[in-house]
Amino acid sequence: MNEQELRRAAWNSLKSVPYPGEERSIVALGLVERIDVEDRRVTVRLRVGHLPAEVQEEVIQRAQQALAALPDDIIVRVEPAPPTPPAQRVTTESARPPGVARVLAVGSGKGGVGKSSVAVNLAVALAQRGYRVGLLDADVYGPNTPRMLGVAELPPRRQRGRIPPAEAYGVRFISVGFMVKPDQAVVWRGPMTDKLVRQFLADVEWGELDLLVVDLPPGTGDVAIALTRHARPDGALLVTTPQAVAWDDVLKAAAMFRRLGVPVVGYVENMAYFECPNCGARTDLFPRRPEAEAQEEGLECLARLPFDPAVVRGSDEGKPAAADPTSPAGQAFRELAERVAERLGVPRF
Repeated sequence: MNEQELRRAAWNSLKSVPYPGEERSIVALGLVERIDVEDRRVTVRLRVGHLPAEVQEEVIQRAQQALAALPDDIIVRVEPAPPTPPAQRVTTESARPPGVARVLAVGSGKGGVGKSSVAVNLAVALAQRGYRVGLLDADVYGPNTPRMLGVAELPPRRQRGRIPPAEAYGVRFISVGFMVKPDQAVVWRGPMTDKLVRQFLADVEWGELDLLVVDLPPGTGDVAIALTRHARPDGALLVTTPQAVAWDDVLKAAAMFRRLGVPVVGYVENMAYFECPNCGARTDLFPRRPEAEAQEEGLECLARLPFDPAVVRGSDEGKPAAADPTSPAGQAFRELAERVAERLGVPRF
């Protein structure tokens, strides 16, 4: 085996290791930080520092046993990942909204990769599956959710009541886009974005939700930190195109979430290919990144989404492609929704 094959074999072995007391694997829970291979030595670093000592020991032991299936001449070492420096830790100042079971952050290191389209269609696909879903549009600099879901304004607010969210396609949602004119730029410093995230979490009448999807702005800035401070997500989903310049920035976003203590449930390759409607031939729109590179970083691809004109038209017209589960795009988002729900431990319907 060469180094890439060894990483892939180690990754596949770890995917079969269940977390103690659960059906989900340690890979699905984001506990595998990285896999290093050098001179027939495989070193696996596990993110277990936040777990009780006895659970840490059991997880490491299970991983070691699973990796025993590698060839006999391979030296395997499993060790805890170094702890996050205290200066990087973010403390949670307030709990997530009452009634919200789980929170998923959808982020990307780079703009223009279709992150908001994925967030909106994922939320709609989850609602199509029967989940109670909310969508918090925290992309304060490009709040496109109202257009994508075809809603121009919020419902009337009851006197002294909390902010009622808009609702479309079974998704309750809020966006700063309801509060600024379409041609108005939002120019805010960190304290203002922190206040907005806190208000959208605490002052919106979310009700009972199985999952709150949060669409973050591109990059690794204040909004993600604010979300972690006020409602620590159960996981983060990263969106990228396969090209190298987008992938480089996704790695930065993954590193940010890990520093904030948020497990990365996986990533989505958006606009990965185009399928000819006449002959069915597939054309990759970007050079594909080898999956071994992602596995080396402890990242799993949950979906390769095609470039589909129906998704583009639906976003512009306020008719998300995921609303039609029988269409190719709707089916792709439905499958993504099922994988995300599985990794977050949301009960199945």
